[in-house]
Amino acid sequence: MRAYYRFPLLFLLPSLVGFLAFNLGPILASFFLSFISYDGLRPLTLATFRENWIGLENYRRLLEDPIFQKAFFNTLFYVAVAVPLEIVLALLLALGLNRPWPGVRLIRTLYLLPTVTSVVAVGLLWRWVLNPTVGPVNLLLRWVGERMEGVYGLLGLTPPSWVAWLAREGPGWLSDPAWAMWGVILASVWAGVGLRMLIFLAGLQNINKEYLEAASLDGANSLQRFFYVVLPLLSPTVFLNTLLAMIGGFQIFGLVYTMTGGGPLDATNVLMLYLYRKAFGIFPFEMGYASAIAWVLFLILFALTYLQWALRKRWVVEEA
Repeated sequence: MRAYYRFPLLFLLPSLVGFLAFNLGPILASFFLSFISYDGLRPLTLATFRENWIGLENYRRLLEDPIFQKAFFNTLFYVAVAVPLEIVLALLLALGLNRPWPGVRLIRTLYLLPTVTSVVAVGLLWRWVLNPTVGPVNLLLRWVGERMEGVYGLLGLTPPSWVAWLAREGPGWLSDPAWAMWGVILASVWAGVGLRMLIFLAGLQNINKEYLEAASLDGANSLQRFFYVVLPLLSPTVFLNTLLAMIGGFQIFGLVYTMTGGGPLDATNVLMLYLYRKAFGIFPFEMGYASAIAWVLFLILFALTYLQWALRKRWVVEEA
Protein backbone atom coordinates (compact mmCIF):
# COMPACT_ATOMS: atom_id res chain seq x y z
CA MET A 1 0.00 0.00 0.00
CA ARG A 2 2.83 2.42 0.80
CA ALA A 3 4.37 1.74 -2.61
CA TYR A 4 0.98 2.49 -4.19
CA TYR A 5 0.93 5.97 -2.63
CA ARG A 6 4.60 6.64 -3.24
CA PHE A 7 4.42 5.88 -6.97
CA PRO A 8 2.61 9.14 -7.93
CA LEU A 9 5.32 11.08 -6.10
CA LEU A 10 7.76 10.01 -8.81
CA PHE A 11 5.69 11.94 -11.35
CA LEU A 12 5.52 14.97 -9.05
CA LEU A 13 9.25 14.92 -8.37
CA PRO A 14 10.44 16.92 -11.45
CA SER A 15 7.94 19.72 -10.79
CA LEU A 16 8.67 19.62 -7.05
CA VAL A 17 12.41 19.91 -7.64
CA GLY A 18 11.85 22.81 -10.06
CA PHE A 19 9.60 24.57 -7.55
CA LEU A 20 12.08 24.17 -4.69
CA ALA A 21 15.03 25.25 -6.86
CA PHE A 22 13.52 28.20 -8.77
CA ASN A 23 10.30 29.32 -7.04
CA LEU A 24 10.45 28.82 -3.31
CA GLY A 25 13.54 31.01 -2.85
CA PRO A 26 12.12 34.03 -4.71
CA ILE A 27 8.76 33.64 -2.92
CA LEU A 28 10.40 33.72 0.50
CA ALA A 29 12.73 36.53 -0.57
CA SER A 30 9.80 38.66 -1.76
CA PHE A 31 8.09 38.18 1.59
CA PHE A 32 11.08 39.54 3.52
CA LEU A 33 11.73 42.25 0.92
CA SER A 34 8.25 43.62 1.55
CA PHE A 35 9.44 44.74 5.00
CA ILE A 36 12.46 46.73 3.85
CA SER A 37 13.25 49.70 1.61
CA TYR A 38 15.28 48.07 -1.17
CA ASP A 39 16.13 49.19 -4.70
CA GLY A 40 17.33 45.84 -6.02
CA LEU A 41 20.80 47.16 -6.85
CA ARG A 42 22.66 46.60 -3.59
CA PRO A 43 23.79 43.14 -2.47
CA LEU A 44 21.07 41.42 -0.51
CA THR A 45 22.70 40.55 2.80
CA LEU A 46 21.66 40.42 6.44
CA ALA A 47 23.26 43.84 6.90
CA THR A 48 21.03 45.19 4.10
CA PHE A 49 17.96 43.88 5.89
CA ARG A 50 19.01 45.39 9.21
CA GLU A 51 19.88 48.79 7.76
CA ASN A 52 16.75 49.11 5.61
CA TRP A 53 14.12 47.47 7.80
CA ILE A 54 10.91 49.54 7.82
CA GLY A 55 8.39 46.98 9.06
CA LEU A 56 4.88 47.44 7.69
CA GLU A 57 5.60 50.82 6.10
CA ASN A 58 5.31 49.47 2.55
CA TYR A 59 1.88 48.05 3.35
CA ARG A 60 0.81 51.32 4.99
CA ARG A 61 1.88 53.20 1.85
CA LEU A 62 -0.45 51.04 -0.22
CA LEU A 63 -3.44 52.40 1.68
CA GLU A 64 -2.43 55.97 0.81
CA ASP A 65 -1.18 55.40 -2.76
CA PRO A 66 -3.78 56.74 -5.24
CA ILE A 67 -2.16 54.95 -8.18
CA PHE A 68 -2.28 51.61 -6.36
CA GLN A 69 -5.93 52.20 -5.54
CA LYS A 70 -6.63 53.08 -9.17
CA ALA A 71 -4.83 49.93 -10.35
CA PHE A 72 -6.69 47.83 -7.77
CA PHE A 73 -10.14 49.02 -8.86
CA ASN A 74 -9.15 48.74 -12.54
CA THR A 75 -8.20 45.12 -11.91
CA LEU A 76 -11.47 44.44 -10.09
CA PHE A 77 -13.46 45.99 -12.95
CA TYR A 78 -11.54 43.97 -15.52
CA VAL A 79 -12.13 40.69 -13.65
CA ALA A 80 -15.81 41.48 -12.98
CA VAL A 81 -16.48 42.10 -16.68
CA ALA A 82 -14.01 39.94 -18.60
CA VAL A 83 -14.42 36.71 -16.62
CA PRO A 84 -18.24 36.39 -16.97
CA LEU A 85 -18.05 37.40 -20.64
CA GLU A 86 -15.36 34.82 -21.31
CA ILE A 87 -17.18 32.04 -19.44
CA VAL A 88 -20.59 32.65 -21.06
CA LEU A 89 -19.17 33.03 -24.57
CA ALA A 90 -16.97 29.93 -24.17
CA LEU A 91 -19.95 27.88 -22.98
CA LEU A 92 -22.08 29.00 -25.93
CA LEU A 93 -19.29 28.16 -28.36
CA ALA A 94 -18.74 24.76 -26.74
CA LEU A 95 -22.45 23.95 -27.02
CA GLY A 96 -22.43 24.95 -30.68
CA LEU A 97 -19.26 23.01 -31.50
CA ASN A 98 -20.26 19.88 -29.58
CA ARG A 99 -22.02 18.61 -32.68
CA PRO A 100 -20.89 16.41 -35.60
CA TRP A 101 -20.94 19.23 -38.13
CA PRO A 102 -18.71 19.14 -41.24
CA GLY A 103 -15.43 20.91 -40.48
CA VAL A 104 -16.17 21.24 -36.76
CA ARG A 105 -12.65 20.13 -35.81
CA LEU A 106 -11.14 22.84 -37.98
CA ILE A 107 -13.41 25.45 -36.39
CA ARG A 108 -12.37 24.30 -32.91
CA THR A 109 -8.73 24.63 -33.90
CA LEU A 110 -9.27 28.14 -35.26
CA TYR A 111 -10.90 29.24 -32.02
CA LEU A 112 -7.95 27.84 -30.08
CA LEU A 113 -5.30 29.61 -32.16
CA PRO A 114 -5.41 32.94 -30.25
CA THR A 115 -4.75 31.05 -27.00
CA VAL A 116 -1.45 29.66 -28.30
CA THR A 117 -0.45 32.93 -29.97
CA SER A 118 2.10 35.17 -28.27
CA VAL A 119 0.44 37.76 -26.04
CA VAL A 120 2.63 40.42 -27.67
CA ALA A 121 1.33 39.45 -31.11
CA VAL A 122 -2.25 39.53 -29.81
CA GLY A 123 -1.70 42.97 -28.29
CA LEU A 124 -0.19 44.40 -31.48
CA LEU A 125 -2.97 42.89 -33.57
CA TRP A 126 -5.67 44.47 -31.41
CA ARG A 127 -3.88 47.83 -31.39
CA TRP A 128 -4.43 47.84 -35.15
CA VAL A 129 -7.98 46.40 -34.95
CA LEU A 130 -9.01 49.13 -32.49
CA ASN A 131 -7.13 51.95 -34.18
CA PRO A 132 -9.57 54.90 -34.27
CA THR A 133 -8.55 55.92 -37.82
CA VAL A 134 -7.76 52.79 -39.83
CA GLY A 135 -8.91 49.99 -37.52
CA PRO A 136 -11.65 47.74 -38.94
CA VAL A 137 -13.85 48.11 -35.84
CA ASN A 138 -14.16 51.89 -36.12
CA LEU A 139 -14.41 51.73 -39.91
CA LEU A 140 -17.42 49.43 -39.50
CA LEU A 141 -18.94 51.63 -36.79
CA ARG A 142 -18.51 54.74 -38.97
CA TRP A 143 -20.15 52.94 -41.89
CA VAL A 144 -23.10 52.03 -39.64
CA GLY A 145 -23.30 55.61 -38.35
CA GLU A 146 -23.30 57.05 -41.87
CA ARG A 147 -26.10 54.70 -42.94
CA MET A 148 -28.13 55.64 -39.87
CA GLU A 149 -27.63 59.32 -40.69
CA GLY A 150 -28.93 58.59 -44.17
CA VAL A 151 -32.03 56.88 -42.79
CA TYR A 152 -32.75 59.81 -40.48
CA GLY A 153 -32.26 62.18 -43.43
CA LEU A 154 -34.74 60.25 -45.60
CA LEU A 155 -37.26 60.47 -42.79
CA GLY A 156 -36.65 64.21 -42.44
CA LEU A 157 -35.42 63.81 -38.89
CA THR A 158 -32.35 65.17 -37.15
CA PRO A 159 -30.10 62.27 -36.10
CA PRO A 160 -29.23 62.03 -32.39
CA SER A 161 -25.83 63.31 -31.33
CA TRP A 162 -24.53 59.79 -30.74
CA VAL A 163 -25.30 58.84 -34.35
CA ALA A 164 -23.36 61.85 -35.62
CA TRP A 165 -20.53 60.99 -33.22
CA LEU A 166 -20.49 57.41 -34.48
CA ALA A 167 -20.43 58.51 -38.12
CA ARG A 168 -17.65 61.10 -37.64
CA GLU A 169 -15.46 59.79 -34.86
CA GLY A 170 -16.42 56.62 -33.00
CA PRO A 171 -14.88 55.27 -29.79
CA GLY A 172 -11.28 56.06 -28.96
CA TRP A 173 -10.71 52.49 -27.86
CA LEU A 174 -7.15 52.88 -26.60
CA SER A 175 -6.86 56.67 -26.34
CA ASP A 176 -9.98 57.62 -24.41
CA PRO A 177 -9.96 56.79 -20.66
CA ALA A 178 -13.66 55.95 -20.84
CA TRP A 179 -13.10 53.30 -23.54
CA ALA A 180 -9.57 51.99 -23.00
CA MET A 181 -10.40 49.23 -20.52
CA TRP A 182 -13.21 48.02 -22.77
CA GLY A 183 -10.68 47.68 -25.59
CA VAL A 184 -8.44 45.57 -23.38
CA ILE A 185 -11.40 43.43 -22.31
CA LEU A 186 -12.37 42.79 -25.95
CA ALA A 187 -8.86 41.65 -26.82
CA SER A 188 -8.57 39.55 -23.67
CA VAL A 189 -11.86 37.74 -24.19
CA TRP A 190 -10.98 37.06 -27.84
CA ALA A 191 -7.61 35.63 -26.83
CA GLY A 192 -8.83 33.52 -23.90
CA VAL A 193 -12.20 32.19 -24.98
CA GLY A 194 -10.68 29.34 -27.02
CA LEU A 195 -9.09 27.63 -24.02
CA ARG A 196 -12.24 27.99 -21.92
CA MET A 197 -14.26 26.58 -24.82
CA LEU A 198 -11.95 23.56 -25.05
CA ILE A 199 -12.36 22.82 -21.33
CA PHE A 200 -16.15 23.15 -21.61
CA LEU A 201 -16.10 20.90 -24.66
CA ALA A 202 -14.26 18.21 -22.69
CA GLY A 203 -16.84 18.53 -19.91
CA LEU A 204 -19.76 18.27 -22.33
CA GLN A 205 -18.35 15.17 -23.98
CA ASN A 206 -17.89 13.59 -20.56
CA ILE A 207 -21.62 13.83 -19.73
CA ASN A 208 -23.36 10.47 -19.82
CA LYS A 209 -25.76 10.53 -22.77
CA GLU A 210 -28.19 8.30 -20.89
CA TYR A 211 -29.20 11.27 -18.72
CA LEU A 212 -30.14 13.30 -21.80
CA GLU A 213 -32.02 10.38 -23.32
CA ALA A 214 -33.96 9.86 -20.09
CA ALA A 215 -34.86 13.56 -19.94
CA SER A 216 -36.05 13.46 -23.55
CA LEU A 217 -38.24 10.44 -22.81
CA ASP A 218 -39.75 12.39 -19.90
CA GLY A 219 -40.72 15.14 -22.34
CA ALA A 220 -38.02 17.71 -21.56
CA ASN A 221 -37.30 20.17 -24.38
CA SER A 222 -33.85 21.49 -25.32
CA LEU A 223 -33.84 24.35 -22.81
CA GLN A 224 -35.05 22.11 -19.99
CA ARG A 225 -32.41 19.51 -20.79
CA PHE A 226 -29.74 22.21 -20.71
CA PHE A 227 -30.78 23.90 -17.46
CA TYR A 228 -31.81 20.79 -15.52
CA VAL A 229 -29.40 18.16 -16.86
CA VAL A 230 -26.44 19.58 -18.78
CA LEU A 231 -25.67 22.64 -16.65
CA PRO A 232 -25.75 20.81 -13.27
CA LEU A 233 -23.53 18.02 -14.62
CA LEU A 234 -21.25 20.64 -16.16
CA SER A 235 -20.97 22.61 -12.90
CA PRO A 236 -17.55 21.13 -11.94
CA THR A 237 -16.20 22.34 -15.28
CA VAL A 238 -17.84 25.75 -14.79
CA PHE A 239 -16.20 25.94 -11.36
CA LEU A 240 -12.77 25.06 -12.77
CA ASN A 241 -13.05 27.48 -15.69
CA THR A 242 -14.29 30.32 -13.47
CA LEU A 243 -11.51 29.77 -10.95
CA LEU A 244 -8.78 29.69 -13.60
CA ALA A 245 -10.21 32.71 -15.43
CA MET A 246 -10.41 34.71 -12.19
CA ILE A 247 -6.81 33.94 -11.23
CA GLY A 248 -5.65 34.78 -14.75
CA GLY A 249 -7.68 37.99 -14.72
CA PHE A 250 -6.01 39.30 -11.57
CA GLN A 251 -2.62 38.50 -13.12
CA ILE A 252 -3.18 40.19 -16.48
CA PHE A 253 -0.05 42.03 -17.58
CA GLY A 254 1.25 41.35 -21.09
CA LEU A 255 -1.85 42.43 -22.98
CA VAL A 256 -2.17 45.71 -21.05
CA TYR A 257 1.55 46.41 -21.35
CA THR A 258 1.47 45.85 -25.11
CA MET A 259 -1.80 47.59 -25.94
CA THR A 260 -1.89 50.65 -23.69
CA GLY A 261 1.05 50.60 -21.28
CA GLY A 262 -1.47 51.32 -18.53
CA GLY A 263 -2.75 54.52 -20.09
CA PRO A 264 -4.37 56.78 -20.90
CA LEU A 265 -4.27 58.52 -17.51
CA ASP A 266 -3.88 55.15 -15.74
CA ALA A 267 -7.27 54.05 -17.09
CA THR A 268 -5.89 50.55 -17.78
CA ASN A 269 -3.22 50.43 -15.11
CA VAL A 270 -3.59 47.09 -13.31
CA LEU A 271 -1.90 45.56 -10.27
CA MET A 272 0.64 43.44 -12.15
CA LEU A 273 1.67 46.37 -14.36
CA TYR A 274 2.03 48.69 -11.37
CA LEU A 275 4.07 46.03 -9.57
CA TYR A 276 6.36 45.70 -12.59
CA ARG A 277 6.85 49.45 -12.87
CA LYS A 278 7.74 49.78 -9.19
CA ALA A 279 10.18 46.87 -9.32
CA PHE A 280 11.85 47.37 -12.72
CA GLY A 281 10.28 50.20 -14.69
CA ILE A 282 10.95 53.49 -12.91
CA PHE A 283 14.25 54.45 -11.31
CA PRO A 284 14.87 54.45 -8.39
CA PHE A 285 13.51 50.92 -8.23
CA GLU A 286 11.30 50.06 -5.27
CA MET A 287 11.69 46.31 -4.96
CA GLY A 288 10.41 46.29 -1.40
CA TYR A 289 7.24 48.20 -2.30
CA ALA A 290 6.69 45.97 -5.33
CA SER A 291 7.02 42.89 -3.10
CA ALA A 292 4.34 44.30 -0.81
CA ILE A 293 2.04 44.71 -3.85
CA ALA A 294 2.77 41.10 -4.84
CA TRP A 295 1.82 39.79 -1.41
CA VAL A 296 -1.36 41.83 -1.30
CA LEU A 297 -2.27 40.37 -4.70
CA PHE A 298 -1.49 36.88 -3.40
CA LEU A 299 -3.71 37.39 -0.35
CA ILE A 300 -6.57 38.65 -2.54
CA LEU A 301 -6.30 35.62 -4.82
CA PHE A 302 -5.97 33.24 -1.88
CA ALA A 303 -9.07 34.68 -0.19
CA LEU A 304 -11.19 34.59 -3.37
CA THR A 305 -10.01 31.08 -4.26
CA TYR A 306 -10.75 29.83 -0.74
CA LEU A 307 -14.18 31.47 -0.86
CA GLN A 308 -15.03 29.81 -4.16
CA TRP A 309 -13.74 26.48 -2.90
CA ALA A 310 -15.79 26.78 0.31
CA LEU A 311 -18.97 27.64 -1.62
CA ARG A 312 -18.56 25.02 -4.33
CA LYS A 313 -20.63 22.41 -2.45
CA ARG A 314 -23.67 24.68 -2.68
CA TRP A 315 -23.84 24.61 -6.47
CA VAL A 316 -21.32 22.13 -7.88
CA VAL A 317 -22.91 18.77 -8.63
CA GLU A 318 -20.61 15.78 -8.35
CA GLU A 319 -21.79 12.91 -10.53
CA ALA A 320 -22.01 9.66 -8.61
